[in-house]
Amino acid sequence: NKNCEIGYSTNSDYNPHSVLLKFRLTRRYLDQIMHIPLNRFLTAVLSFLIFLAYPLISHSQESPASVLVEAESFSQHGGWSLDTQFIRQMGSPYLLAHGLGKPVEDANETVNFSETGTYQVFVRTKDWVARWNAPGQPGRFQLIVNGKPLTETFGTTGAEWNWQPGGSVEITEKTAKLALHDLTG
Repeated sequence: NKNCEIGYSTNSDYNPHSVLLKFRLTRRYLDQIMHIPLNRFLTAVLSFLIFLAYPLISHSQESPASVLVEAESFSQHGGWSLDTQFIRQMGSPYLLAHGLGKPVEDANETVNFSETGTYQVFVRTKDWVARWNAPGQPGRFQLIVNGKPLTETFGTTGAEWNWQPGGSVEITEKTAKLALHDLTG
């Protein structure tokens, strides 16, 4: 049995050992076959449940609109490459501009918004040489929204993956064109 579920029955013939057996099989499946420690799996499940429940437990009556754009899902990668080396840390692949010192072609996507307004921008990135205190920041890039680059240059903070603030952007229509513009290659 490779089911990843822990169940119970309300019948009078309920047997607690059957639940324990399912739990043990699930743990064996996660640890030995999937190579996922149980504590990481349970943390992920709890995080997902909190994510689902957030609108119900939020204190504000109206939640502001938000949009998560995953660059690896852009329809046009341009000269950017889909890279999977940090998939365990990030939970997904990402786009990498590796032009050997020559900036690559922009990655582009049109994004749908549920409503117009001012949006705060955060980009998950890192400074590729920060851990060695090396100068230059070779992974710098810009985010361009509807033809206008944001003032923040990304890929300039943190030796580890982080959400780098990009300021705010005014979305005046329910679609916007995004571009990742490589500055360093």
